[in-house]
Amino acid sequence: MIYRNKANYFTIGLFYLIINLANGQNQKLADSLISQYRLGSYNVEEKVLLLDIAINETNPDRKLEYSEKLINKAALDSSFNFLHSGFLQKGNSFKTMGNYALALKSYFKSIDYANRTKNLLGSGKLTISIADTYSEMGNSDNAESYYKLGINLLRKTNDSVSLATALLNAGDEAFNSLKYNTAIKYFEESGIIFKNKDHLIGTAYNKGNIGMVYAEQGKDNLAELNINEAIAILEELEDYYPISVYLTFMSDIYVRKSDFLTALNYAERSLKLATQYGLKDQISEANLKLSELYEDKGDLKASYKYYKDYIIYRDSVINLKNVQEAADLRTNYEVSQKQAELDLVDQRRINQRNLSIATAIGLFLIALLAFGLYRRYKFTRKTNKIIEEERNRSENLLLNILPEETAQELKETGKVKGKKYDNITVLFTDFKGFTSFSEKLSPESLVETVD
Repeated sequence: MIYRNKANYFTIGLFYLIINLANGQNQKLADSLISQYRLGSYNVEEKVLLLDIAINETNPDRKLEYSEKLINKAALDSSFNFLHSGFLQKGNSFKTMGNYALALKSYFKSIDYANRTKNLLGSGKLTISIADTYSEMGNSDNAESYYKLGINLLRKTNDSVSLATALLNAGDEAFNSLKYNTAIKYFEESGIIFKNKDHLIGTAYNKGNIGMVYAEQGKDNLAELNINEAIAILEELEDYYPISVYLTFMSDIYVRKSDFLTALNYAERSLKLATQYGLKDQISEANLKLSELYEDKGDLKASYKYYKDYIIYRDSVINLKNVQEAADLRTNYEVSQKQAELDLVDQRRINQRNLSIATAIGLFLIALLAFGLYRRYKFTRKTNKIIEEERNRSENLLLNILPEETAQELKETGKVKGKKYDNITVLFTDFKGFTSFSEKLSPESLVETVD
């Protein structure tokens, strides 16, 4: 029997399909929108219609076609928001086709436009899409780093459906790493959000993933119940990528039940769907499952045929060693840059808060100083007025006693210089012997004696 590492059994990464604008894919809606676009019978902006088509289209080739139409249209008027969305959908289409190198290239372009417009939600979604891609490439370390970073970004937004999708994807990565308890925790949190939002496609993926965990734990009845419920919803929505994955898991369940024909039927259905929609990674996995089934049955010729097909598609999808090494260099840089950006944003918030507080304190101190100066001004003005009134009263009193010339001299020098007059009559009734004294002294000396 052909054995392989169960941790790499499926690298699902299919949940990025609903991270775009939290609406999910809906092929029926996409077909209707395409019809409107071709007929020109739409009353919304062309870029909006192209984006809606790209989001809801499940066929990766058509998704790529309308994503490029959107990018070309948005480039004409440098519409960064639509360029961000267009490159996101373009990356999604490449990723579904298994071309991870081109998917990452588109995602990095998309995140650049999101950062230019300071679109926190867009950056969060792109970070999860990049994590999805590394998950499918088997790079668990990079995938885990981007999932944690993306979930932290999305928790800061009000978009609960995108957060639920990110949690679902992170659970898928934990599942692929055999961390089943961690996977269940992620799925339980995302399942509650999807249920509250009545989000059908998210609920379908959530049920399918929980079913896969149960399958790995050997709880086949619970696994089959959840996976069948997921497939029923997805068939109604015409979303075939996850159905192909879940059908292969159903095949595993019936292998354990020793029901070869039913197991073979599920594996063949998975291969048919994957081939019909060009899902290279799922074509590879379905071929491997069929190879194992025929080997167990003893049909080595059929087993060899399917195994060769498995190798062909596996190499076309996973022959990524050189690409991955180069991408890892970019990843390490991007992760550190993104973390630095988050730290810078947090520091800016702290600085802005500190600046606001400092500004408020400064304004309060300025107001307090202005109030103090105003009080001082009023006090000084009042004091000056009192002094002025007293000075005027003193001057008036002085002028009533002394001649104006003498009063002015007294104010200027603080004393009066005696003056000599040839003829003067003075009556002193309280200066005994004044006449005898005055005859012997000069006028200046007489005044000083009186002083």
